[in-house]
Parts: sequence; C-alpha cells; structure tokens
Amino acid sequence: MTVSTGATWWSQRVAAEGSTASEGIRRQLGKPKLDPLTVLVREAAQNSCDAALPGHDVEFNVQIRQLSGRRLEGWRNFLLPGPDGADLGLSQAMTSDPTVLIISDRGTTGLGGPLRADEPPLDGERGDFVKFIRNVGERKGVDLGGGSYGFGKGILYNVSKCHVIVADSQCMFRGKMQRRLIGAAMGDGFEHKGVRFTGRHWLGVRDGDIAQALIDRDAEDMANALGLPKFAEGQTGTTVAIIAADLGAVRTGESEEPRTPQAAAEYMASTMMWNLWPKMLDGVENRLRCSVKFEGFAVELPAPESTIELRPFVDAFRKLSRDGEYDVPPRRAKPTEIGRFAKVETMAPLSRHSLLALAAPFTGSARHCARMRQANLVVDYVAGEPHSNEAVQYGAVFKSAVEADRYFADAEPPTHDDWVTSGLHGTALGVIRLAARFVNANLKPISVEAGPESQHDAALAPLAGRLAGLVGGVAEGRSASGGSGREGGHRAGRSPGSRMSRPKVVDGPALVVEDGVALVKATVEMPAWSTTTTVTAEPSVVIDGGVESHGLLDAPVVVGWTSSGTNEFRRGEDLRVSPRDERLWVVSVQPPHDAVVRLAVSVAKGG
Repeated sequence: MTVSTGATWWSQRVAAEGSTASEGIRRQLGKPKLDPLTVLVREAAQNSCDAALPGHDVEFNVQIRQLSGRRLEGWRNFLLPGPDGADLGLSQAMTSDPTVLIISDRGTTGLGGPLRADEPPLDGERGDFVKFIRNVGERKGVDLGGGSYGFGKGILYNVSKCHVIVADSQCMFRGKMQRRLIGAAMGDGFEHKGVRFTGRHWLGVRDGDIAQALIDRDAEDMANALGLPKFAEGQTGTTVAIIAADLGAVRTGESEEPRTPQAAAEYMASTMMWNLWPKMLDGVENRLRCSVKFEGFAVELPAPESTIELRPFVDAFRKLSRDGEYDVPPRRAKPTEIGRFAKVETMAPLSRHSLLALAAPFTGSARHCARMRQANLVVDYVAGEPHSNEAVQYGAVFKSAVEADRYFADAEPPTHDDWVTSGLHGTALGVIRLAARFVNANLKPISVEAGPESQHDAALAPLAGRLAGLVGGVAEGRSASGGSGREGGHRAGRSPGSRMSRPKVVDGPALVVEDGVALVKATVEMPAWSTTTTVTAEPSVVIDGGVESHGLLDAPVVVGWTSSGTNEFRRGEDLRVSPRDERLWVVSVQPPHDAVVRLAVSVAKGG
C-alpha cells in the first residue's frame, strides 16, 4: 500500500540568539548504569502512566518486528529521502531488514494540545504534543507524576541507530477526536550550504516555517501503511515507533552477541516485571496491563505476586496502605511524614525464574529495598544486610509521601534511577538524607532485629506463605494422593483407588510454628468408607528444580494425626480409619531444616 501525503523532512536552523544542540539533548541521560532497554521501558511506561485517563487501566504494549517486503517498502516511502545535508544514516538503516521497536499505550490522553510550540494551550489544556515532540526541558505539569523535565525521552532516539522515531497519537482536541502522526529525529549538528543546523528534524507536511503533523485521515492512512497498532472507536493513546532499533547485546562466555528480537522481547518483559510491578498489581489506580511481542509471538508475563522473587516486595508494598504495618522516618519539621517503609521476610527461591533472571537488578536472593515515589514506579533497589540463613530472603519498600514527593523528584537524575543529594539544599537535602539513613538503618533481617531468643520463630513464621504454595501438590477437592501415592486392596462398591473414595486435602498444607518447632500441617477429609481403611502420609523433600529427593537429604518425619472433632491424637504415618471415626483429620509433618516438603496420601485396606 503506497500512501502519498506530501510529507517531507524539515530541519531546525540554529537561531541567531542560539539553540539547543540535538546531541546535547540525547546526552542529557549521560551513561546510565542501566541497560538502554531498561531505561527505555522505564521512561516509556512513566510517560504512559503520567498520561493515564482517570479511572482507566493503561494498556502498555511493546512489539519488535523486522521489516521486509511491502511493509519495509511502506516505511521507506515515508522516511526516505532523509533530511538534506544531514548524516542520520537513514538510507543505510532502511536497506536490509531493519528492526522497528513499537511502544504503544491505550487508556491514556494521547498527545493533545496545540501542534505548534508558539501557540499557548487554553486554560486547563495539556500541551502533551508540544512537550513530547517539540520542546525539551519543560515541566510536564502532572501532579505526583513520574517525569520531570522531559529529558528522559532522549532514550527513544538513542535506541534508534539513526536517531529517528515516528509518533502516532489519537486525542481529544477542543471537543473533537483527532489523529496525529509525525516523524522526528535527533541527529548531530551540521552545516549545509552555509547554514548551521541543530540536528533536530521533523517529518510532516509543510505549514509555514515548520513541518506539521499529518492529521486525521492522512494520519490514519499512513499509520495503516506502516502497520502501526490500530485504535478502537473513540479510543485515545499514543504509539511510538523506534526506527532501526539497536536491541543491545548479551554476553556469551568471553564474547557478546547481538540480541535477537526474541531475546530483546524477553529482556524487556523481565525489566517490566522488576521496574513496573507496583503498577501491575490488582487494585492499583490506573493499573498497567503490560504485553510484549516479537514477530507476533507473545512473551508471557506472570502476575508479580505469583513470583517468589517479587513476592516480598509486593507484600511490603501492600503493607504501606494498612495502619500499623509500616514505619515512618521521624521528622519534626514540615513535611513531618516524608515516606513510609515496610519489610517482609519470606523463603528464598529454590531456583531462579527464567524470565525474571534476565533483567534482575541484583544477584542472589532479595535483601533489598525497592524505593519509589507516588507514581508507584520503582526508582531503584538498595541492598541491605544479607540474611544468615541462605533459605530466607527479605524485601522492603520505601515510598515517598504526598507532601514530600516533589523533593524526591528534584533528587532524581534524568534516568529517574536514584535519589542524588548533590545540588540539593535546605528542606530537600534534609528529606533525601533522612530517607537514605532510615532505609539503610532498617535493611537488616527481621530475625536479627528480634534478638537471639526469638530468632527461630521470627525466621520461620514468614515462610508460611511461601511453603503453602509448594508443600503438597494437591489442591482442594482433588485426590490427596496426587497420583503419586501407592494404593492397594479393595472393598465392596467403589474401590479405595477410585476418585470418589480417596481422601482429599481441604485445608493447607501450610507451615506453622509450635513451641519453636516448624511443622507442615494439612487437613484431610476421609470418605465414608464401609470398612476400616489405612491411610498413610508420605512426605518427600523437594530440592532445586522441583525434583523429589529420596535418601539424599534427611527425611521428613510424620508426627501423627489429630482428629478435628475430638482432638484425639494418633502417632505415626499410618492412620486406621473405621466407619465410626471422624471424617476430618490433621496430619503433622516435621520437615528437615530449611527444606520444602511435598505431601502425598495413600490408602490401603486394613482389617
């Protein structure tokens, strides 16, 4: 599909009074310690969150494609020839299956407001188009938002090998839905025919002395020709396509290999999990619904709370909204509350989640605090004291208070990945220093704080949630044998091995601590057998990778069975159940130290 819109490149001249050089804008980010794709995800998601429509979830999507055939021809027809006299490398980039990285959001305002930087917005109108496409260094004007002066958008141009992007947006503009599409580039400054240029370029239709965005039908036709994500009827949002994307490299042994689209997609999904998880949780305002695709294939993103690596941070984050479950750094002067801190201890993962491992901000188990502002996006992870027990991890969250959020915003560099005190003074300096001291002082294992007399209980109790998910592969209502127990004998009617005649776990398994001893307990419901039947608890230790160990480690010990109705206790792994006995019994298992136990139950006829 060939679309003719009359779009051409327009290059910005250096003004007589001086102008900002394009390469200076790109280099505002400095040399971040983060991977460029991580910086890209963080910046793009922050922009999307700041533009979220009230009461709406935000669809935040990443697609990676290699262009070829008619799709590549459509892009070449739009982008080429490049700006006169500039050395963007655009022609070379568009010759051999270039990669385009597309980031889109829906459920956001889109890039609204005036199209020209010299036209002031009306009262109450957001000038998002001008701030994103034309201006640099202007405050976003979003209360408690994640961004500041808009320097971070330089990462979009930096990831492009030719420093070119295309923005496609649908917004409400003065009572009417409007589609807008424009190209932009931030190359290096140059001189052409005796005229100096800043290195900034825009691709659109000529409107007086500037290149203007394609509007409505022209914008929609070009977006379709380029294969950009569509908008539903009445839907607003923004799509940004990064041309000839540099996906980075991965180290294999002593060398580095360029990331494939699949590797890049998986890495970006991983960095979403680590940096955006507070906005991905159920129940949060303007929840982020993230997706990543490469060549049409989706990367599966697990729910953050379902992953062992992120669970302590998620639990700590939820404690920040519950009275009595968080701490506040003490401060007498205003703002008296600068932020909230909470910490949770859980069992360390047996093995690393393959997706989360790709962009993990630290090695080993968690002993860190996720710091964030009111925007609920992770700034960084600060390391604390390691736990003496390698099977235990802890995670904490510090979140700035509403009254103090602006001071933390002022402390962030353009990449928003730290709180820096240099350049701060007065209240801002005091707030940031107090927060850092408080977090550092409290980043230690809970069991260390509790003292030696209560170390055992303090270390074991938080493990219950972790072990409850792994102990016993039996869900409520299913056979307690889980298909792995031994069965023998028979009786009249249904056999003991049939589905309706098997015991089933109705509560647990879960880890409890009684008199300083850790026990795995599960409530088992017995069928109404007509003859006496022997039920045997069969625990086994699960080691790394989910493999059951028999004989390699100390075996778990079945303490016995307790009747739920009469509290009668019967010692040992075997329980003889007569037709007159209670139906509900609690089995207690003492696991080896720091082990995960899987529980199976088998049945056999007994007289």
